[in-house]
Amino acid sequence: MKNSKALNAFLIISGLLLTLIGGATLFAPETVKAASGVDLAGNISVLNDIRASAALILSMALLVIMGAFVKRLTFTSSLVAFLLFLSLGLGRLISILADGMPVDGMVKATGLEFILGILGAFFFFKNVDK
Repeated sequence: MKNSKALNAFLIISGLLLTLIGGATLFAPETVKAASGVDLAGNISVLNDIRASAALILSMALLVIMGAFVKRLTFTSSLVAFLLFLSLGLGRLISILADGMPVDGMVKATGLEFILGILGAFFFFKNVDK
């Protein structure tokens, strides 16, 4: 990968955003989901599934951030960053088409995930060694 300040900034910002989302959801899933109008109280199986997904996002966030500082991880972390954001956006889009329109905050999250995924893909392909 080429050395790019813009890519490094993207990796740091994306990693911090993913850390915030993954960490908050892992340690306070009921609070995070309540902000979107989802009541998880007492549903242990759903809480278990949400925490597992949040731990995955948190671990990928750490990889994304490390790519800004460890040169041999930059390729992998930038690939993971844009694929993660695009997959989250695509999953939400499939849900919208299959299940209907969620609350406004989730629709905005879908848009942000697609924007970050496309931006990440741009940085990835612009800076990959050819």
